[in-house]
Amino acid sequence: MTTPTGSLLPDTIIHSRYRVVRQIGRGGMGAVYEAVDTRLGNTVALKQTLVRGVQLDDAFAREARLLSSLRHAALPVVSDYFADGEGHFLVMQFIPGTDLATLMSQRSAPFSLGEVLPWADQLLDALDYLHAQLPPIVHRDIKPQNLKLTPRGELILLDFGLAKGGATSPDAPQGASLYGYTPQFAPLEQIQGSGTSPASDIYSLGATLYALLSNGPPPNALERASAIFQGEPDPLRPLVELNPQVPRAVSDLLARTVALRAADRPASAHALRAELAAAVRTGSAGASTAGMTTIAQPQAAPTLQPRIGSAQPPATPGAPTVATAARWVLPVIIGGLGLLLIASLGAGLVFLASSFARLSPDDPPIASLPTAAVPPLVPSADPREQDATPVPGGVIPTFELPDVEATVAAVQATIQASLPSGVVLPGQQSGPSLGTVTLEFGEEGTGDGFLSDPRGVAVGPDGAIYVADYSTRRVQRFSAEGRFERSFLVEDDRPILSLAADRQGRVYVAQNFAVSVFDGATGQLVDTLKDGNGDGFESLIVLGDGDLLGIPWASGDLVRLSAEGEEIGRIPDILAAADVDDQPLAIASDGLGTLYLLGSQGAEVFVFSAEGDFRDKFSVSDPTPFGDLAVDGQGKIYVPGFFGGVQVFAPDGRALGNVVTSGSTFDLTFDDQNNLYLATNTPRIVKLRLSQ
Repeated sequence: MTTPTGSLLPDTIIHSRYRVVRQIGRGGMGAVYEAVDTRLGNTVALKQTLVRGVQLDDAFAREARLLSSLRHAALPVVSDYFADGEGHFLVMQFIPGTDLATLMSQRSAPFSLGEVLPWADQLLDALDYLHAQLPPIVHRDIKPQNLKLTPRGELILLDFGLAKGGATSPDAPQGASLYGYTPQFAPLEQIQGSGTSPASDIYSLGATLYALLSNGPPPNALERASAIFQGEPDPLRPLVELNPQVPRAVSDLLARTVALRAADRPASAHALRAELAAAVRTGSAGASTAGMTTIAQPQAAPTLQPRIGSAQPPATPGAPTVATAARWVLPVIIGGLGLLLIASLGAGLVFLASSFARLSPDDPPIASLPTAAVPPLVPSADPREQDATPVPGGVIPTFELPDVEATVAAVQATIQASLPSGVVLPGQQSGPSLGTVTLEFGEEGTGDGFLSDPRGVAVGPDGAIYVADYSTRRVQRFSAEGRFERSFLVEDDRPILSLAADRQGRVYVAQNFAVSVFDGATGQLVDTLKDGNGDGFESLIVLGDGDLLGIPWASGDLVRLSAEGEEIGRIPDILAAADVDDQPLAIASDGLGTLYLLGSQGAEVFVFSAEGDFRDKFSVSDPTPFGDLAVDGQGKIYVPGFFGGVQVFAPDGRALGNVVTSGSTFDLTFDDQNNLYLATNTPRIVKLRLSQ
């Protein structure tokens, strides 16, 4: 029996064995019940998934297999996993007690250091155990809500729904760990989707300890990184200022655990355990070390130089100078030291905005091995296991999709306001535009004919203009004159990542799990395509012969599909040939066998042959990591700039000038007459006739 909301009623019998006593928790992904095992007579916890689908069911089964293989005092024990009717259930050890978030809400003051230290020790021991698995298990959702305190004072780490790693049996479903995060407790790399590791759990644990000892969550990593890039103080206050009972040494150590760069955090849970015990022993507050295990102090991890555009906090909390922030981003030399610093800050903010613009994979997949090709692209080998599968919007309540348009506008306004009089930003250079606007339409709104965050634009053979919103499931068709004609929806509400149209009038709508193919004239769904590994695409173009070329979701590969959707070629990890540790963001072709790939931060364009041979690369002076690129009929390359307009390059990488427009361009394409179409954040669709 269930309620109208899908909850199981008391005394409901599940799987002919488990009798529901009461619901003890509920979230966007599922519910948890206290139940009685009628066969053995003991109390168990039943975790029920409330969201269904092949990928989500596989991920739920993966959580069951993962937990069933683990044995640690701070981890729950899973005894069974089964499907019953429309529900999937985990049977696990019932943990009495209250989670720390609830206990925090009942208090008006922080927990004492004496209370928190034993919990920290138990958690660090559990993380040391998890991270020692092969491959390491990363929990990825450590927070007070997922920590239950038993009546005996033991702390149990719950909810492995976002966990990744761990060995699986040969018959285990090739499922995926889910993508999501809780903003105040997630590290920057998890928010950006650039790859989590055991260091990510160190951050979440540090943020949790900070919250317990200050009675409030720390500011989220994105807010902190944004402040630092703008030359403002890190909003993370030293813990000792919020709670004077915390020793300075402990406060400084916890500040390191929540460093924005993973390399600046303690090297491991094992190392952090030792450092925490030492900090307490030497702390001025004389806090008790009861419950802390003393272990050998490992050598500190070497400090790595930050990647271009990555956020790096100061060594100790405080206000970094503008010059410090400028070291983290690629300087754009456009004249004058003051302008150099401002442009550097802007580039850093661009990098931050990239986390809004794409739902990134958590880790890159294992590339397939090369063989023959068409054109000489290599047929794919055995499918890989995808590591991170984004879930539909709203499924994970802790996941937030920020407003990219507002972010872009705010950053642009902030940088523009800070410029000295007469200074010109990249993308806003004086001089003639290389294009003339011949059509412009669009008005912000959610109704038919209005635009809401347009991220994709494509042109059909009849001149019809197709526009896709990022996160409303909607694709609209406009006439060649910009008049609204009709709209159609994709079935799944995951973001639309790419849009393309072919010469037969079909429209390809790429999402992370599949590509939906529509008849552009009628809006009827005619096919659904995936790559050979069962994934969708984050960038997709149609070649002159009707084949498709794209970058699969969560991959650095380049894949070719036939018009029927069959994978006929793959170049694994294509940017490795350019000797860079990067993944492609977008793909374009000149129609003559030359391929252009935009690096993940939008700062470099890589040139390849159709066979995947690296030929050249050139830099983009005004990079935007949520942009795209396109090639016109004369072989010129067009790359959007963050500060507005589109940069134009010759085939050899020489900068030729700019197409001047208002707003930032999210997508661009050409029609058969070599007219350029832009989808901008204003939000407008702009058509331009290009200068010769």
